[in-house]
Amino acid sequence: MNRILLASALASLLAAPQVFAFDFGSLIQTVSPVAAPIADATLSSNPLIKNITTATGVTPTQAVGGTAAILNEAKTNMAPTDYAALSKQMPQLGTILSAAPSGIMGSGTVASQFGALGMDAGMIEKFTPLILQYIQTGSTPGMAQLVQAALVP
Repeated sequence: MNRILLASALASLLAAPQVFAFDFGSLIQTVSPVAAPIADATLSSNPLIKNITTATGVTPTQAVGGTAAILNEAKTNMAPTDYAALSKQMPQLGTILSAAPSGIMGSGTVASQFGALGMDAGMIEKFTPLILQYIQTGSTPGMAQLVQAALVP
């Protein structure tokens, strides 16, 4: 009897129209393309990342990715010698750049990178002063102004 019931159930499934499974993982990836946590867990305790997450309410992954997007923009627009001096004084900024979620760096504008992280472009204005303040307190006088000048369109 059990075999007949099992065979009947199997036949019903095979004859039924195709059934679609709901994939929550794909849905989450579509809504928030960068859902993976940051690879370097120590970055969550970095004072800059902690300050950004606290002040803006973003996740550590968003804080790292957004900071990296802004730093990469500054790096692109700064004189190589100035950026080299900054990275020598503050090697943790290089760590943040290298820890950016894959697929973010170099993919369009800073605003589009923030969008890929699930943040509004208006968040750039919240991140930037926090980053500049961090650079100002951890580097030689004038370095934050060089970075700020590199971020002005």
